[in-house]
Amino acid sequence: MDFPRALIVLFLSMAVYLVSQIYLFFRIRLWLRHRFQDPKRQRLLSSIVAAFLLIMLFPLAWRLLYGWHFDQTYPTLFRALFAVFAIWAFGSIGVALIFLGYDLFRRLVASYSPRPVESPDLRRRDFLKKGLGVAAAAPFLVSGYGVLLARHRFQTEHFDLPVNDLSSALSQLSIVHLTDIHLGPFMPQEEVAAYVEAANRLEPDIIALTGDFVTSRLAEAEPCVQALSGLKARYGIFACLGNHDVYARADGELTRLLGQRGVRVLRNDAVSIRIGNTTLNILGIDDLRWGRPDLLHALDIAKRKPGEVQILLSHRPEIFPQAARKGLDVVLSGHYHGGQIKLAPDPDSLSIARLITPYAEGLFHLSRRRLESSGEGANDAVLFVSRGIGITGLPIRINCPPQIAHLTLRRA
Repeated sequence: MDFPRALIVLFLSMAVYLVSQIYLFFRIRLWLRHRFQDPKRQRLLSSIVAAFLLIMLFPLAWRLLYGWHFDQTYPTLFRALFAVFAIWAFGSIGVALIFLGYDLFRRLVASYSPRPVESPDLRRRDFLKKGLGVAAAAPFLVSGYGVLLARHRFQTEHFDLPVNDLSSALSQLSIVHLTDIHLGPFMPQEEVAAYVEAANRLEPDIIALTGDFVTSRLAEAEPCVQALSGLKARYGIFACLGNHDVYARADGELTRLLGQRGVRVLRNDAVSIRIGNTTLNILGIDDLRWGRPDLLHALDIAKRKPGEVQILLSHRPEIFPQAARKGLDVVLSGHYHGGQIKLAPDPDSLSIARLITPYAEGLFHLSRRRLESSGEGANDAVLFVSRGIGITGLPIRINCPPQIAHLTLRRA
């Protein structure tokens, strides 16, 4: 993964937000001058607008400096402020773009149109202003829906994972994949329990958990594990850790607590499962950036009891080309949340995640011919990247609902 690219996208996003706030301030101040004749009132209202915009910078500054860190628990005011900021941030950018387009359109029309001889059509002008007001409200309605409702409305989606020459014993093997839980200020323990119930209703053979169990605090590990302890799978539950688990210094505690609840945490490790007359290998590695990943060590362990199919759990999906060259059949990942905000529901739709990685969301394949040309591996390889169930950055999802992935192995 090109890690600096993520920082570049982050700083560009911040720049867009800051520029939009400056533009809106001057645009609103200009409107106040036309709307009110009293200079004192103009200054007072302009000061109120400036104060609000400065307050809306506070959550951004806190998030950059401290993450989600709080000494004990997350106050209601803290969560409410971030929710308001999320609505404002994306709504205001949309409004700024609408008004900027309107201003540019007016200037173009004024530049290329002859001067009007007749008096202006006031009814038409009033209609355009009302239409502009309705259009300006739309981004806030969309962002409000994304913050208050959409991020809670998860989807259970079904995908086939094609594997070359799959035996009948493993054909139709079902895997429920959960990732990026992010228990914390915007993912309470009770909400995680709802995902557990939904996952159990699928009656999976295996459950795979691919990291980011917590958001930022060690204290979040225990309630997260308690909520996940209700998960049930025929052949077991397996997990790897993510970058937030390391941020919070909760990786060791999560490994211990999950292990006590019957969840096998694979840290550069592998396990062999006997299924019918064949064997399945499940491997797991640490986070590619913040952990100490060692795929070769996990592969060496898997070779002790080699399986017909090898499935790798990796929080970040950028391991996929290397895993494919090493002969792994399936890689399950998360990390990017699908971008959380997309222009359209389609998996290939533009999002911030698409600017950072080629593996933002969905299914990806490397063909047999391509693998054979590298000189290693024989089978096709498939990667599945889940949108996850939690959030990071800001508590919002637009065209990108939380996801419980129900995966089925099928003969290619």
